[in-house]
Amino acid sequence: MTDKNLNGKDEGPWYKQFWAWFVFAPLLIIMAIWVPFLTIIVKGADDTVLDNYYKEGRMINQRVDQDRHARELGLSGTLRVDQEVGDVILTISSTSPDYTLPAKLELYFDHPMEADYDTSLVLHEVIPGRYQGELDRRLIDRWYVRLTSVPVKTAELGAAAPELEDWRVIGELDLAKGSSMTFGGDE
Repeated sequence: MTDKNLNGKDEGPWYKQFWAWFVFAPLLIIMAIWVPFLTIIVKGADDTVLDNYYKEGRMINQRVDQDRHARELGLSGTLRVDQEVGDVILTISSTSPDYTLPAKLELYFDHPMEADYDTSLVLHEVIPGRYQGELDRRLIDRWYVRLTSVPVKTAELGAAAPELEDWRVIGELDLAKGSSMTFGGDE
């Protein structure tokens, strides 16, 4: 049985008809245009948006306590990044006479836009109040900096050791304007 219109002419299969392409062509064009856009949307997702708001909300009290504890200890210092060698040098002091700085500190560099660029390193005490670490890659532009104490478990120190609170110091480092950052003191 063949396709015939009202005049009795055979117009052939559907894909050779004008009206079929008139209806389907815009849909196919739109799909072809959206494939690159979909790729951009998936690959370039906004890293600054948090996935787990509830967990972040619960942790805000802990962060406020860490910031408060750093102010109580009177922590101040200078962080310097040597771009040529890749060394990070931290000079830090505390105004609290009974606080001893730990042997290790954790330093986080968080990129403002791309979470894939974030990096962290452990700074080791070279001499009292001076820490050093080495970057695994070169940093450029602006970074959010977070310096925290490495938590020491009470079991490592013995049963008579007091519970140690951890602290954090935050700031910004714009490597385009300079390679050092000062924190604490007059802030």
